[in-house]
Amino acid sequence: MTGRRVRRPPGRAVPPGRHAFRPAQADSEHFRLIRLRAGLLLIGLLLAMGGLGGRLISLHIVHARSLERLAERQQFAELVIQPRRGRLLDRWGRPLAINVDAESVYAVPSRIDDPAAFARTVAPILGQRPADVAARLRPDRHFVWLARRVPARTAQQLRSRAAHLGEAIGFLPEARREYPNGTLAAHILGFAGVDNQGLAGAEFAFERFLRGRAGLAHIERDAMGRPRFETRTVVVEPTDGADVVLTIDQVIQHIAERELDRALEATRATWGAALVMEPRTGEILAMATSPRFDPNDFERATPAEWNNPILTRVYEPGSTFKIVLAAAALDAGVTDERQVFTNNGTYKVAGYTIREAHNRIFPRQTLRDIIRNSSNVGAAMVATRLGAEAFHATIRRLGFGLPTGLELPGEAAGLVPPPEQWGGAKLQTIGFGQGISATPLQVLVAAAALANDGLVVRPHILRAVRDAEGRALEVTSVDPGRPAVAPGTARKVMAMMVDAVARGTGTLAELDGYLVAGKTGTAQKPAPSGGYLPDAYIASFLGIVPADRPRLAILVLLDEPKGEYYGGVVAAPVFRAIARQALWHLRVAPSTDAVVVR
Repeated sequence: MTGRRVRRPPGRAVPPGRHAFRPAQADSEHFRLIRLRAGLLLIGLLLAMGGLGGRLISLHIVHARSLERLAERQQFAELVIQPRRGRLLDRWGRPLAINVDAESVYAVPSRIDDPAAFARTVAPILGQRPADVAARLRPDRHFVWLARRVPARTAQQLRSRAAHLGEAIGFLPEARREYPNGTLAAHILGFAGVDNQGLAGAEFAFERFLRGRAGLAHIERDAMGRPRFETRTVVVEPTDGADVVLTIDQVIQHIAERELDRALEATRATWGAALVMEPRTGEILAMATSPRFDPNDFERATPAEWNNPILTRVYEPGSTFKIVLAAAALDAGVTDERQVFTNNGTYKVAGYTIREAHNRIFPRQTLRDIIRNSSNVGAAMVATRLGAEAFHATIRRLGFGLPTGLELPGEAAGLVPPPEQWGGAKLQTIGFGQGISATPLQVLVAAAALANDGLVVRPHILRAVRDAEGRALEVTSVDPGRPAVAPGTARKVMAMMVDAVARGTGTLAELDGYLVAGKTGTAQKPAPSGGYLPDAYIASFLGIVPADRPRLAILVLLDEPKGEYYGGVVAAPVFRAIARQALWHLRVAPSTDAVVVR
């Protein structure tokens, strides 16, 4: 066998230095791959667990409070609990504005399958248009108001008609503002809106007292996010508003409005005003205007009709302003009660001619006669002697050209031109109330100063503020007044006003048993383009009663009466009717001497 060659089977040759099979090395590589994959998986698991742990730390520690608040918002809702609004009362505690129980109606649009059918069911009962109701029912919303503070009858009718609507509709108890006397004192009271917020008049002026402080409640939400009002939990109790006691006397307010309405019907005037004030304290007892609006249904009136014309509307006071001229002339010492002014019925100044009404002639007149006869020519002569500077100073001291400070909103200031603008015959025409404008309240305040020994008191309509237990939180103190004219001057002008009622243009204002001081006014209305409107007058009467111990200062004003238009003819009788009933109501004893010595 030595040297014999062995034949290999045919096949692939094995390279030098390599073996055909290496099982140990292959196993080693396989296990390394497994270990690598396991390590990567372990690292991944560790990273995932670390991320999860970090997320848990973030959720439970870092952002725990914010997430808790988010959860609370999703599970709970906050509900503001509105307080009951304070009442408005007259000076004797009689209610002028109160709260009555009402219900507000809401819908849950997400639970409404057919918004159009829903709207057709509820809209007629609520006095709304179905299209307007349907437009608010967006399916992505869970709550929408349908109507706020509806009357009990409306809520009951809605319940019976909409019983099949189930959770698609709901009701919340609330309080609704109501004015039990209808239109009485509407311009004084104003009104409160749908959210019980004062929007006009005393409701607006005394909002800080009336509104109270809102409370807070938590309510749960269901799984759909809808509020469940039956789960309400009160967190902060609301504080009800305080009662506001006005100086208004409800009876005198009713008397003034009734007599004013009768006068407007008789004279066909466009509007009228009757203002009653206690001259020594400045308390407003009545502030009547006609026509009026109903604050229970204020939306039916226009914003212009909400305004109180006694405060917002200015007019030329006409001959009632002659008492201001008399006070200024006496106070300045440029004339006295004995000096005689002579004229032939006309007075020419700076190219202008001033005439008496109806071309009357008063050849010889004292200042008392000028007031009694309401002489324009005599007033022009006195104004010329007085001069612009002294006249203007007295006008301003009596409060013209500035708001009086009454607490109600919107008071106008009137217009008093400075003396340097009193060129031509302006000085003389202002002497009888033309060329100057004032509010009715300003005119009455000036007259009250003459009844108060020359002291101007600030008028006010707030008497007191009381809490729910009747305790006084605030009481309006009596204004001591500021001097405008000397006491002797005021008394002399008052005597002239007594004479004007007893023997002059104001005889229709006389009142049995009481001494009346007064002055008539018949003012032309300015035209927008200049000059004065033809046959357009404001008739007025300004009076103090009893003149010997003043209790009432009253102004009556009628705008554009048809037919008779003189203040002494159409306004003086209204004053008399109001004064007679008001004095009886206040139990004011008759004057000891109501006879004027002629």
